[in-house]
Amino acid sequence: MNRKIVKDGLIIFFLALLVRVGYAFLFVEPEYLFTEDQTLYIKLAQQFPDSGFLGLTPERMPGYPLFIASIYSIFGEVMWNVILIQILLDSISCIMIATIAHLLFDKGFWIAGVLSSINLNMVILSSTFLPDTLFLFLFILFLFSFSQYLQNKNIRWFFLLTLFISLATLVRPSSYYLLPILLIGLVGWRLWERDTVIKISKLVALYLLVVGTLLGSIHQRNYQQYGSIALASNTGSHLLNWVVPATYQYSGQGSYQEGQKLAREKLAFVLQNDHLERLPSNPFASSSYQANVGKELLFEFGFMNILKAWVVGSTINLLAPSVAYAPALRAMEHPSFYETEGSGIVDKLLQYIKNSSGLLYLSILAVGTIISIIFTILSLLGLFKIFSSVSLVTTTSLILLVCYFLITTGPIIGVKYRLPMEPILLLFVVNFLTRFRLLKFSKSSQSKN
Repeated sequence: MNRKIVKDGLIIFFLALLVRVGYAFLFVEPEYLFTEDQTLYIKLAQQFPDSGFLGLTPERMPGYPLFIASIYSIFGEVMWNVILIQILLDSISCIMIATIAHLLFDKGFWIAGVLSSINLNMVILSSTFLPDTLFLFLFILFLFSFSQYLQNKNIRWFFLLTLFISLATLVRPSSYYLLPILLIGLVGWRLWERDTVIKISKLVALYLLVVGTLLGSIHQRNYQQYGSIALASNTGSHLLNWVVPATYQYSGQGSYQEGQKLAREKLAFVLQNDHLERLPSNPFASSSYQANVGKELLFEFGFMNILKAWVVGSTINLLAPSVAYAPALRAMEHPSFYETEGSGIVDKLLQYIKNSSGLLYLSILAVGTIISIIFTILSLLGLFKIFSSVSLVTTTSLILLVCYFLITTGPIIGVKYRLPMEPILLLFVVNFLTRFRLLKFSKSSQSKN
């Protein structure tokens, strides 16, 4: 890495740091850090010294509570220390995104660095007690290592990409199903490149060793204590209580509230048929039971309704304004988007706007939505042009990673669910902007000649 890149990287780092510190100082109130899931993670971190790595609730991954507990043990139990460390990590993430852009396109370092520095989704989530910033940091390190490996096939980068995606899964289980998909994809690619069976077997063994070392103890705990090989015990509850109602609504069958009611009634009906008064006390058995009920409901909806809900949900997540998650905006009086009734997305949006009396609130959302739409359009334009500048394997991998998170998120709405896709979409934007700038420069030079 040359000295200019290092110097530019430091400038990007301090720019990102300034933006994030300024945001935290001006807009984040202490009471905001004790809302929703944030309180849960604070409690889990406080329990960590006594419970240990495997003693926490199986509903959550232990990576983020370990992260908070480690900061507490070193710097003291002060919440702003955690926020500051996350801000530092997120600022480093901006450098890494810029470095990946330079690696792929041999240009665009500054554009990628500046855009990621002011990325509102990253900025807002860096000042929360949520695992998203740490997950994104590890996922970006995975992207960097993955890109390096696809270019030079060095086993060092193979080890690092496996390490970082496994660590990211320890923080958030959303990348869990990516682990086998990634292994199959890498093996298929190495077969296409005509590697020997022995060499591929060594890579598979290394991959399984790293993943097994980091995640194996959790699987062992779950199997010994609960008789399950699943990673976390919240899958069934998530599917039945969130995915089913969202699918019901965004497929146009009725409101979200009606979908929730349908899920509750279906669960009660199945419990009655099975002669059960309540869900099993075993969290994994309970999760499996709810998952089966949820799957049964989704099958009743039909494939086309599921597909429609997934497309609508993905579209909303791509176009939703990041500012919607800002505590300053959420503190304004406004209706809940989830609780707003409506038989479909259009009806729901109209009802939401109708029920929002604050002109300032709607104006901020409108501006944020326009920015998100522009960003998404530029990323699509950059995607169409990336095939001529980046290898087919790398391009396909980036596209499949975006598709993975869109599929796993489905109809669940929330700008934070877009976060793992942000660096990849930003790379597409950088590709378009750099090519557009070069094209404009080329035309200008021709006109002068």
